Amino acid sequence: MFMKRILSILFFSGFLVFGNTYAQNSVVASPGTLQDKYAKRSGSLRFSTTTLNLGKLANNQIRKDTIRIFNIASRPVTISVSGKIPAHIQVSPGQNSIDPGTEGWIAISYDAGLKNDFGFVLDRIAFSTNDSIQALKYINITATLFENFPVMTAEDSAMIQKARVPELTFNYGTISQGEKKFHEFVVYNDGKRDLTLHKAKSNCGCIQTTLSKNVIAAGDSAFVRVDFDSFGKEGKDSRKVNVYMNDPAMPEIKLEMVGEILK
Repeated sequence: MFMKRILSILFFSGFLVFGNTYAQNSVVASPGTLQDKYAKRSGSLRFSTTTLNLGKLANNQIRKDTIRIFNIASRPVTISVSGKIPAHIQVSPGQNSIDPGTEGWIAISYDAGLKNDFGFVLDRIAFSTNDSIQALKYINITATLFENFPVMTAEDSAMIQKARVPELTFNYGTISQGEKKFHEFVVYNDGKRDLTLHKAKSNCGCIQTTLSKNVIAAGDSAFVRVDFDSFGKEGKDSRKVNVYMNDPAMPEIKLEMVGEILK
């Protein structure tokens, strides 16, 4: 009796294991819904994305990508580029008209060298359609651009430009709302060749930057003036400025203005 019970338990357990294994091996992945494949809707068209992030690009790179489109309308939708396209971007719609219930695409080629910028950048491309719901469509193209530095020998490294920035943060203390403050951050060139300050950028309109000069000779210095307008700000505040340089060891620095603003 005892052995029969043991055999029964083992048989039942084996059946469960076998059944689970069979069930697991039989699972088929879902192909995904229309909303999954084309997550962004603009009128009668759905897009795989309306913000194409190309990631990090060196200023000697060209990157290509594709945005997919699906027509959910009951009639064909025409599509064409509207307005002027920046020189660093090439846009090629795969077709002039997308039939109902079918897929189209837009091919994009981005030349980082022609953009001639640094850090985070954004371009907006417009498309004209005959869509009665929303005729004008927009696609954003973003990237983070950096300078490409060639591989150097030990001898080359000893002769290059070298930035030195003793102060990266300035505390302006406590000020009243609407008050303006500025500070000059000094950049030294301790290298053997010219140090170039390409650009200073901030993501806030409350910050204005001025470079005393773009090219710093060996042994010389320059300053980055940062002007901060506290209008509309309140409490503890921190604003950063990105400065892009041609120093391979320090191609980017972040300068910070901090303090407290009383209303």
